[in-house]
This record gives sequence, C-alpha cells and structure tokens, in this order.
Amino acid sequence: MTDVWKDLLAQDEEIIWQGAPKSKVRFEWNSPFMPFFFIFFTGFSIFWMFMASRTGGYFWTFGLLFFMVGTYNLVGMHFWKAFVRSRQHYTLTNQRAIIGTTLFGRRKLKSYPILKTNEVVLEDTGSTADIYFATIEHRGQNGTQITRIGFEQIENSRQVLSLIRQVQETR
Repeated sequence: MTDVWKDLLAQDEEIIWQGAPKSKVRFEWNSPFMPFFFIFFTGFSIFWMFMASRTGGYFWTFGLLFFMVGTYNLVGMHFWKAFVRSRQHYTLTNQRAIIGTTLFGRRKLKSYPILKTNEVVLEDTGSTADIYFATIEHRGQNGTQITRIGFEQIENSRQVLSLIRQVQETR
C-alpha cells in the first residue's frame, strides 16, 4: 500500500483493485423522451431569437438563456460527464468501493460499503462496461430521482465484478 492511502484505509482494509474509467463521450439520457424535448426546446429558442431580432434592439438576447439550457441538456452534459470521468480514479478494497475525483484543484473521495445486500449491476457497453453497486435518492417536489453509483467505463469489468462478488461473500 502506498503512503497516500495509509491514513485513508482502516487498519484491516486492503486494496484489491484500482483503475480509471475511459473518458469517451457517450450520449445517455434519463428518459428516451429527453433528446426530443431538448431538440424542440433548443429549436424553439433559435426560432424565438430569430423572430425577436427582426424587431430591432437587444430583446432577442433573452432567448440565449433558453438556447444555452437546451444545448447543455442536449449535448453539453455528455461532454461534462466525460470530462469528470477523465479526472476520476476507482479503488476497490476488501470492504468498500472508493471513487476519487480531482476537479479544478479540489480532491474528493466518496466511499460506498460493499455488503451482501448490495445489488450489483453490470452493464456491458462493448469494449468497456459499467458496474453499479449503490444508489442515491434525490427527493424533490416532483418526485424522487435515483442516481446509480459505480465504476463506469472500465476495462476488465468481469474481473472487477468477480472481485466485488468476493468482497460481498466475506461481508
């Protein structure tokens, strides 16, 4: 174990796997209707700005906010997710999974215990795969949104899945 991890792990905890995700851009939405909605949203904002610009003045700039929101939700968020993944590191110990992120000079470690009760899901995406082992619920006024947590776009996913299963058996 390197000195970097010495103070972060419990006394009986050992690192059994470390890796990093591939940072390729992939398009993924929470709903199959989202891309259609944001195509319409962005297209309408362009139409609105064009029509407002014909009246003269700067009133058309009000539509830029809607254009930016639509463009981000249609395309930008996928590039942002790839950027964040390019700054992540994954660690699996004999007790938990750890996701480390370094963004703009700030370092963050989040850990998730691996227990027998954890539902572990493998989603094969071709040359890489995602392994999800935890969820977080975000409750809002319009319902609850569930975010899956895991090692995304990793190579040798079946080997990592096997290691996670071994950790589950011992917990």
